[in-house]
Amino acid sequence: MKRTWNRRCWPALARLLLLTAVLFSYAMFQGGFVSWFLFYSFLPFGLYALLIAIYPLKRTAVRRTVPAGRRYWAGDRIPVTAHIDLPWLIPMAAVVVAEGEQNGGAMIAWPLRRRLVCTWSLSLPRGRHSLDTIRLEVHDAFGWVRKTASFHAPCTVIVYPRYIEWPAEAVREWFAHGKAARPIPLHRDMVVAAGAREYVPGDKMSWVHWKASARRQELMTKEFDEQRNDDWIVVLDGAPSRSFEELVTLAASVAKALIDDGVPVGLLVAGKERSFVKPRRHNDQWQSLLLKLAEAHDDRNEPLARILMEEINDRTAAGYIMVTSSLSAEWVGQLREMASKRRVVLYVVSDRWGEEERNEADRLRHSGVYVSHIAPPTLQTVWQGGKEK
Repeated sequence: MKRTWNRRCWPALARLLLLTAVLFSYAMFQGGFVSWFLFYSFLPFGLYALLIAIYPLKRTAVRRTVPAGRRYWAGDRIPVTAHIDLPWLIPMAAVVVAEGEQNGGAMIAWPLRRRLVCTWSLSLPRGRHSLDTIRLEVHDAFGWVRKTASFHAPCTVIVYPRYIEWPAEAVREWFAHGKAARPIPLHRDMVVAAGAREYVPGDKMSWVHWKASARRQELMTKEFDEQRNDDWIVVLDGAPSRSFEELVTLAASVAKALIDDGVPVGLLVAGKERSFVKPRRHNDQWQSLLLKLAEAHDDRNEPLARILMEEINDRTAAGYIMVTSSLSAEWVGQLREMASKRRVVLYVVSDRWGEEERNEADRLRHSGVYVSHIAPPTLQTVWQGGKEK
């Protein structure tokens, strides 16, 4: 707990004592009913202000709570409740409760109990927020003496990004038609053998099925199950951008659409601190993606091409959905190379879409990359989801 005194507290107390002394001196020297009436009329208010000045506000116990068990989305009103245990029970004109660094708080007028509970709401942007300090202020009826103190009441709130209703067909149908359609990459399950076949020159010796070869008196090769790899990875470009919040919204929207369609979706945040969520089919996958997107920052300080080279070459996925705010020539070539092996979808959220960007987009489309330009206001004006059903 940290104690802070209002700079006007002691000067106000000095003025209060001076006024009391002046009224008393006036009554003593002037005499009469009026002078003593003024003094005795002022005395209860003066003593009450003096009581507020010596009130041990620093001994107050304060804690903050935020309702758990629900998600808070960007722009939501988040209810914050403060529980206050006052040291003395005295009639105070008002107790003002305020957030230390946020715009929020409440005021309780003439509380006649020691334990107080007050609630207010905060509107926080996307991210992980650490609420730390609560400030209390008490004063008398006329505001002659004001006393403040700050208290350490930590609480962490995670605000998730909003998402829009993004149809999965917007991504999946493109691969089902036209020259861009290509078979989904397959990989062999090298653990369980599904059967055996005759040996063909070129088969690895480690694939030889020795038991079947002994029975057939000829070399037999193991047959493995071929599994369909339909994993997708959403790549969020963490470069500094005015449209970064729209990028996060779009990344969340595409991921949510594919998860609802039963597709395993992973996430790569290409920022200063890279974070990766492996594609999987799990009930908690959406929560894992939301948490990474809530903590994403636009602080990338190295070329995106290098990040893609280091992170994607070792990942096995059917396709990648790239979400960025710029289309530069430095990594266009890398996208074209990626498109020869995997499916690549590129969403560019930017106000700028000139002749150079259109030419680069056409070259990427000829290489099999699906390119779509989205203006930031489009993502700002559409109906946004993210509400609990």
